[in-house]
Amino acid sequence: MAYTIPENKKLIPADSDAFQYVGRIDFDDPKRPVLIWPYSYIDTIFTGTSVGMIIKNIRMQDHTYMGAQVDGRMVTLDLGDDAEDKLWMLAEDLEDTEHTLRIYKRMAAANYIEFTGIVVDEGAQVRNPEHKYDYKLEVYGDSVTAGEVTEALGYEGQCDPAHHSQFDNSHFSYAAMLARKLNAEAHIMGQGGISLFDGTGYFCADQLTGMLSCYDKMEYSPYKPRKDWDFSRFTPDAVIVAIGQNDAHPDPDAIKRPDYRRKWKDAYIGMLNDLRGKYPKAKFVLILTVLGHDPTWDEALDEIVEEMATPDVTHYTFERCGRGTNGHPRATEQEEMAGELYRYFRSDIL
Repeated sequence: MAYTIPENKKLIPADSDAFQYVGRIDFDDPKRPVLIWPYSYIDTIFTGTSVGMIIKNIRMQDHTYMGAQVDGRMVTLDLGDDAEDKLWMLAEDLEDTEHTLRIYKRMAAANYIEFTGIVVDEGAQVRNPEHKYDYKLEVYGDSVTAGEVTEALGYEGQCDPAHHSQFDNSHFSYAAMLARKLNAEAHIMGQGGISLFDGTGYFCADQLTGMLSCYDKMEYSPYKPRKDWDFSRFTPDAVIVAIGQNDAHPDPDAIKRPDYRRKWKDAYIGMLNDLRGKYPKAKFVLILTVLGHDPTWDEALDEIVEEMATPDVTHYTFERCGRGTNGHPRATEQEEMAGELYRYFRSDIL
């Protein structure tokens, strides 16, 4: 243990009923829940003048970051090399009144986070916000869905600047923005570099891992023991699937060959039908994003919708789909997509 509780402070443990958890989170040990997928978050309301959190960073790449918001003010923490429980102060010298706190995972499988609890003033009151959501949303996708490089503002429409993950922020992904617009409880399964099949895409370069190996997992990194997800824990009203951006690697022409195209579409349909069986009342929306890509992949999604021929599966095409930017969409470009999706949901899905 790499921390001590400061004088005149107290610990509110992770299994307290003061927390509202959102996301595909591992509660096998309720005293140490694990945040895995991006924009998994913990909300609470506290009184007093300060707040900190105790987490353990399970790091799987060089640079890892964690996010929080205190009264809406964003806090970004560079977690460095720490690999044991550590107290991170998030705010001090606050007005002695009631405050909101959200602790959230900025990144995808660059790391997992074990959460132990928060530290507040000794006399503070802490309560569950018990926020009532209007809708439940599930999103599967790649780095755009995970919010990678969204904070590289000033690089709209351009390739990514040099970075080591400091610009990644799931809060600014179109999926998180759409969830907030819809007042939706969202489970966001976004992972940079992921494609549909193992052996394609870019996720985990030494053992390329696809969404077919991850979509039904709670803990999904191939560098750690995987854990299945219990789908009965969350039943969405709608599911967005944004897969196809990275599938052109390592063979960009594969989708243009009839045999591979058939194989890819059948696997995609198989995943959709598995999810449809779990969520028989949900609507499914297939998308690709404004990040540059070959429109052949969008055509394949059109074919999937046509072949499935069911009103619960549709394909939404952004106005600048595949031609908006050669770099990861920045927060402003993510907002563009979230706005389009919000209008589509309001007019055709809800």
